[in-house]
Amino acid sequence: LQTSGDGVDWCTIHQSERAAGEFSYLYLPGCATRYLRLELPPNRGGYGIIGLALQSFEFSRSLNTFFQHVAQSGPRGLYPRYLHGEQSYWTPVGVPDGTTRALLNEEGLLEPSEGSFSLEPFLFVDGQLVTWADVQPLPGLEDDYLPIPSVRWDAQGWRLTITAFAVPEGQYVRYRLENTAGQPRALRFFVAIRPFQVNPPWQAFGNLGGVSPIRKLAWRESAVWVNGAPAVRPLADPDGFGAAAFEEGSIGEYLRLGALPERTAVTDDFGFASGACRYDVNLEGDASWELFLAMPSTAASRAVPSGAAAFRQAVETWRQRLNKVDIQLPHAAQDAVNACKTAAAHILVNRHGAALQPGPRRYTRAWMRDGAIMAAALLRMGCGEAARDFLHWYAPFQKADGNVPAIVDRTGPDWLAEHDSHGQFVFAVLEYYRFSGDRVFLEEMRAAALKAAAYLEELRRQRLTNDYLAPDKRACYGLLPESVSHEGYLAHPVHAYWDDFWALQGFRDAAHLADLLDDGGSAARFDAQYRELQDNLAQSVAAVMAERHIDFIPGSVEWADFDPTATANAIAQLDGLAVLPADAVRRTLDMYLQHFRSRLAGQGQWSNYSPYEIRVIGALVRVGMRAEAQEVLEFFLSDRRPPAWNQWPEIAWRDPRTPGHIGDIPHTWISAEYILSLLSLFAYERAEDQALVLGAGIWPEWLDSEEGVAVRGLPTRYGVLDYRFGRDADGGLVLRLSGALREPPGGIVLRLPADAADQNVRTESPWPVRVETDSASGQRPGESP
Repeated sequence: LQTSGDGVDWCTIHQSERAAGEFSYLYLPGCATRYLRLELPPNRGGYGIIGLALQSFEFSRSLNTFFQHVAQSGPRGLYPRYLHGEQSYWTPVGVPDGTTRALLNEEGLLEPSEGSFSLEPFLFVDGQLVTWADVQPLPGLEDDYLPIPSVRWDAQGWRLTITAFAVPEGQYVRYRLENTAGQPRALRFFVAIRPFQVNPPWQAFGNLGGVSPIRKLAWRESAVWVNGAPAVRPLADPDGFGAAAFEEGSIGEYLRLGALPERTAVTDDFGFASGACRYDVNLEGDASWELFLAMPSTAASRAVPSGAAAFRQAVETWRQRLNKVDIQLPHAAQDAVNACKTAAAHILVNRHGAALQPGPRRYTRAWMRDGAIMAAALLRMGCGEAARDFLHWYAPFQKADGNVPAIVDRTGPDWLAEHDSHGQFVFAVLEYYRFSGDRVFLEEMRAAALKAAAYLEELRRQRLTNDYLAPDKRACYGLLPESVSHEGYLAHPVHAYWDDFWALQGFRDAAHLADLLDDGGSAARFDAQYRELQDNLAQSVAAVMAERHIDFIPGSVEWADFDPTATANAIAQLDGLAVLPADAVRRTLDMYLQHFRSRLAGQGQWSNYSPYEIRVIGALVRVGMRAEAQEVLEFFLSDRRPPAWNQWPEIAWRDPRTPGHIGDIPHTWISAEYILSLLSLFAYERAEDQALVLGAGIWPEWLDSEEGVAVRGLPTRYGVLDYRFGRDADGGLVLRLSGALREPPGGIVLRLPADAADQNVRTESPWPVRVETDSASGQRPGESP
């Protein structure tokens, strides 16, 4: 193809020696010319050109846009779903302590490592190519909770199941074909190697999202070599392999004919080669066939475990990690517990060494706020080593003055002005100690934790001057300075109560740490800071509510904004109920439920929401709104994306197929909030009186079932908890409590629904148990209306 400005002098802008396929798409971004000319070499048979189309600038605005137009001009199914402008969800595949994660999407497309090529299955059956678009892909998990995902294709007479898993030596994918026809079948199975990631273009960041160049593709030494490295090792040699440069046509064009390109090695200057392995499979009636492909890690030798052995190893590793805590509910409700176990697994999969990262692709950075909550959740799931390692890794990034960076990534700390990280760091250090009793760790972290608390003290000092006693600034007196720790405040920093509640927790925990280590002076100093900030915070909230004529808890001084998820964090995770007015707390939760139910009914104008709202469940439990907590829990379980993979994105769009940014999925800060919320239904530590509260969110129908509720191996701040709660033979309620517990300072409390106050409850326990009931008023549970 040549261009010219005058029709005399010509410039070649594209040249192909092996053009093939029904269409030849030329990527010419920014091309401007007056004349175009096709120069064709002599051919005795002549040439037939069906058509030539000049596309607009938008056609080639970017490589991703170019491939979207290419995909949409052909049959649906030959390219990934996202190239048709539709959201496709993915889930991570990895080992608990690994540094790389594969992604498997809903259609069965597998991306072995970050930003890499992908593997995609196709079947040629009865003269027709079957793609993801010709079936209804069905996602699943091994044992319904292990992070070993699968996608099943069901069709008339056959079934294909794609299962991805990992061991330390690398990633694996298993393709299992089953004959469901009851008579012999001949199938041709293809695994395509393609220049596309699982992450869609609207998730673009750095090299992430959409296309992924393949400049060299070859079959040699019983492996598929991608860009000069042996990337895919089929554990059974294929019956054929073919590769084509982009100019020779997409691999899908060949597969539609049940064929492969002729060449087994190509170099593509454009950078988007593709290829496929072919397997001819003959299945007797009701027989099955399996193919394993291994993608060895860079540290692995060429020898990798057999597929079956690697699969057994992956299953057993995850069962051991995730079954330390077990909760048995009636069968219809067990899904909630499965989601809790998967959530813990996803936190571990998303790790980068010791760093706790909230996402497998877009969010591969470590935030202290995400990490503190993830650490707290892992401790309650019996995975405390990961929490300890995270804190050991994060602490050296602290500045000499005690400033804890809000974010650390692979390039180092990010010193964005966020003031929640200091209190979160102290909380996470003490939380690990509360669950582990590890005094050596506490000594190691003493200096860092106390410096972080001292930095909070210095931040408060900036708002303790006479200037902040003036009426127009009085609501900020004694608080932390403005920050952007809340994403909604990035455009305009404000005095965010989110920061102050974390500071409150940090001062209280710093005082406790100093007391444990016999540092009476520091303990008294930080306890005084805790009490002063508690007073300042209560006065500020009351002043803002009065000045702005609101009856809910505001999120910040400046905006007096309605922020129920931030308020829920103060109630469920921090010491909010000791500071916030009870009637305003109830009003805030009631307003949230009103918005929540309106959205659920499809009313109003909204396009998306954030599953951070999951943390509201824990707040509802603590204020005695048991039925409402169950209502919200049921919704979030129904809105997992997809439900079988037990995960939530950061942003959930009203139309799940909306091609919009979703943050990352699974977003494991949200996974951690789910763990903490769900476990609070069965047990939580009450800050006001240091009591261990049991059963505050248990649904009455669970107790009426034959199975009842059983909790085994649940870590708490007072030891490991075991109990059974249900009906005895006479219909009365019985709680059988055991475990390696020490009696909490505030005792053990069994919370019952408000309408169960008159029920006979028998307790079998080595420790005294007192019974309370939920309150139907605005009071806190246990208080008299």
